[in-house]
Amino acid sequence: MSGLLSGCNKSRIKRAQLSLAISAALLGASPLFVLAQNDSGVIEEKEVERDTLEVINVTATRDVTNLMKTPLAVTALDPETLVRENVKSLSDLTGMMPNIEFGLSAADSGVQIGIRGVTSTNFTEIGDPAVGVHIDGIYSPRPQGSLALMFDLEQVEVLRGAQGTLFGRNSTAGVVNVIPAKPEFGENYGWSNVQLGNYSAQQLRSVYNFGVSDTFAFRAALMVDKRDGYIDQERDLTDRGIKRSDGSFTPDGLPDVDQRLNKEIGPEDYYTNSDQWGMRLTGLWAIADNQSLTLGYEHYQNSSAGEVGMKDCEAVEGTRFSCGDKGQWYALVNVPGMIDMSIDTVRLKYGWQVNDNTNLEYRLGYAVQQRAQNHDDDGGIHPLEADVGIMQEWGNWGMQHVVDRATYTLDSKFRSYVNELQLKQRYDSFNYVAGLFWLKEKNAITFAQDNLVGAEFGLPVGQFYEQPDRQIDSKAIFTQANFLLTDKLTATAGYRYSQDERSDNAGATYGGWTAGTWYYNGAYTPGALGVTTPHNGTDLTFDMGPFAGKDAYEGMTVNTYKNDWSASTWRLGLQYDIDERRMLFTSVATGYRPGGFGDRFDTCGGRPCADPDLTNSEERFSYLDYKPERTKNFEVGYKGNHFDQRLNFSAVYFLTKYTDMHFTDMHAVGMNIPAQACPDWNPACEIVNAWKTENIGEADIQGLELEFTVIPWSGGRLSGFAAWLDSEITSYKTYNDNWFCGYRAEFGAEACAPVYLGDDPEIKGRAIYDVTGHSLPRTPKYSVGVNLSHDFEMDGYVVTPWLGLSWKDKQYFTPRNLDNKVIGDYQDAYTNVNASVKFAPTDSSWYVELYGTNLSDNIVKNWMGQGATGGYTFNSFNPPRMYGARLNVSY
Repeated sequence: MSGLLSGCNKSRIKRAQLSLAISAALLGASPLFVLAQNDSGVIEEKEVERDTLEVINVTATRDVTNLMKTPLAVTALDPETLVRENVKSLSDLTGMMPNIEFGLSAADSGVQIGIRGVTSTNFTEIGDPAVGVHIDGIYSPRPQGSLALMFDLEQVEVLRGAQGTLFGRNSTAGVVNVIPAKPEFGENYGWSNVQLGNYSAQQLRSVYNFGVSDTFAFRAALMVDKRDGYIDQERDLTDRGIKRSDGSFTPDGLPDVDQRLNKEIGPEDYYTNSDQWGMRLTGLWAIADNQSLTLGYEHYQNSSAGEVGMKDCEAVEGTRFSCGDKGQWYALVNVPGMIDMSIDTVRLKYGWQVNDNTNLEYRLGYAVQQRAQNHDDDGGIHPLEADVGIMQEWGNWGMQHVVDRATYTLDSKFRSYVNELQLKQRYDSFNYVAGLFWLKEKNAITFAQDNLVGAEFGLPVGQFYEQPDRQIDSKAIFTQANFLLTDKLTATAGYRYSQDERSDNAGATYGGWTAGTWYYNGAYTPGALGVTTPHNGTDLTFDMGPFAGKDAYEGMTVNTYKNDWSASTWRLGLQYDIDERRMLFTSVATGYRPGGFGDRFDTCGGRPCADPDLTNSEERFSYLDYKPERTKNFEVGYKGNHFDQRLNFSAVYFLTKYTDMHFTDMHAVGMNIPAQACPDWNPACEIVNAWKTENIGEADIQGLELEFTVIPWSGGRLSGFAAWLDSEITSYKTYNDNWFCGYRAEFGAEACAPVYLGDDPEIKGRAIYDVTGHSLPRTPKYSVGVNLSHDFEMDGYVVTPWLGLSWKDKQYFTPRNLDNKVIGDYQDAYTNVNASVKFAPTDSSWYVELYGTNLSDNIVKNWMGQGATGGYTFNSFNPPRMYGARLNVSY
């Protein structure tokens, strides 16, 4: 067999080699002959071993390199693994690799990603992620985009540790790079995958590659995913009325909670459902022998209900806050979930091989994300009847008869432009990549927050935010080079200079958290306060609050402000090749996340300022600025291929210095002169608090990550990881110990720290507690994952059972690290079991697979907050047991 390779033949041989290499690794037997190109450019048959691991290439250094020769802590997941484990979005990657955690901010559909304890807590249009998410190497700035369906992929790569040189924007935690499959010249082929599962799950994935010619091809991919909600959701029609002196209530036959959106819906529209689809069309044109152009369009639509917070029923079992006979997956809802989110993306890549040593590459990404969302913030967890109206010693203005909170994203449009130009040159002893990066975001959002039964008489309160023009402008210049010092020793040096600017132009905040009749907008007059409830759920109309728009709110604060930051980040490394299959490496790298600011805020809380010079001054208003966050990461590692290419093994030890951590929560921002003396239950009532991001301190994080893939016997495959992660807070002067203070004594927990009333304005009004030595949130100390499969051949068919086991140690959700069964801020250690059985003919023209995820049916929290009406945690959870069958047909 001979002949020169055309573009078509190259593509065909590449596919054939990949298919045969995978078969060789999985099926086992003796030698195999594959098509290959010799040094003269002639196609010939070449003998290879079947029982050897395939070579996995990654783009972690902005070049294509062998995973086992890449001096970074990086994990690569292939598309077969992603389909087998039913991965649909980034959040489904939990437990599949070491030291990466996912959570969900349900009210704004933001995905929280943490790597090695470095994470984000602000998912709004003014927050930046700590983990950079890239699609085919192009930065994706908004965390909501991480919900987008992942389909027809070539690979998913996860880089752990500071990535401050090659990947734009900068990243303090790491990078996730999702790489879609590319069109192939001269080949027409496709496949479709239909999946059915419990909770009426239905899924379709379909791909077709059109190899129009040897120089032009395009690829079309579609995914549709639908599933009922797995919770037991009921309409919230709670009717209590006010509480009489004898402890009884005054129901009037009308619900006390908002009924404007409340309606009968079926399981297909419950919270936790899925109703989403995505499509991608990509074209590849070989303009000339040394130039190519890739252009793709992708659309994603999410019409799901989203997630809703729930109690942890196991934690409160046996207490007065128990779930009773309702069970874990139960929610009482008066604001049905609604997400209407679309993401339209255009990606362009131009490549020019200038000469044998030089490549020029330009990437462009343009994305428009639009979202509207209704979210029930309370999940229908109302105060216990015995607690209504009771003034606790720790102070709560008397618990109201019901809780009725919601968040509405009325409209949003986030537009981003990403440009990156790269120059790559390669010589015998030297290679480098240098580039320019530019991100431009223009974001607009209108949203509102309601608390319709507020202190102290049950009147509504709320805020309305109209931000028509929030912009981010991020630019960087970067380079990274490798120097061959000897035949075995390579040095790496990289540098990046970043400039970031953020601006808010004519944004405005309306309303406030002071209860009053203004919310009714003149469309309703409440009854006598304290004699009857101010309103029932049917008294509220669409002429009030957020549905009436900004004019329904009193007061307005205008936000026009900008600020900028800059930083230099770098990487230094050494790689020593023990031989052609084993290597040692070490590196030091830094990462940076820019600072930011919030909405213009009155630090005196609308009252005379404690500092009289501020009362009539513009200085009483602040944009609550915060500084950049930084990490410095040291690594030393080993990667090796052993036992005649049957075992890949890597080990990485790391130490991260984490400084000026960004943490978003309620923080003290100023002091005023209160209307009356502070009561005993609130001795720091003059302190004004605001929801803001602060730089909270420092931490040291170290760990060990082991990963392996092995062919233990013919036809078998074993892979997995083991990780140790030790995080320690070394500085956090302002930590406020406010976690369930009113319920600590009831559940036998250590009392909250006393409120500091001294002269230090930085900590005055906070219950200062020393958390040095505590673990950072989302840092389980140990985690393990093991995957085992075996191919059984029988009369032209292959049966492949697969078993995946993962175990994750206890992890905390706040720096307090409170160990208490009922109100502790942690997720206990748990073991997860996934499995599948696949049946396919040896020609792989089709297959049938039975699958199950979370077969152990664990109830696992991925986000935690304090319950609004008692001593219980309020949580988001991973899905329960899922199972089903899928059929795949290739054509």
